[in-house]
Amino acid sequence: MCKHLAHGGTPMEKENEVYETLLQLFSEYVNESGELTEYIDSLTFIKSVVKVEKEFGIEFDDDMLHLENFQDMKTLAGYIQQKMDAKTA
Repeated sequence: MCKHLAHGGTPMEKENEVYETLLQLFSEYVNESGELTEYIDSLTFIKSVVKVEKEFGIEFDDDMLHLENFQDMKTLAGYIQQKMDAKTA
């Protein structure tokens, strides 16, 4: 089981944990506001998605594999949390 799925706590605490992990994974592509910068291209984004899928034990829906869908880490964290919640429901 993914270490993130084992973590208890409130939904907000879980999403914050996801957010913090994402900041580490995307550290060179995120500005101070948690927004993805212009330094990430589509290939780098897809490589990062693969890392995220492995880290959290989820799979992105095909229609969500577009950088435009995730301009900031909060949006991405929310999506990941939804996928994790659906997996454990």
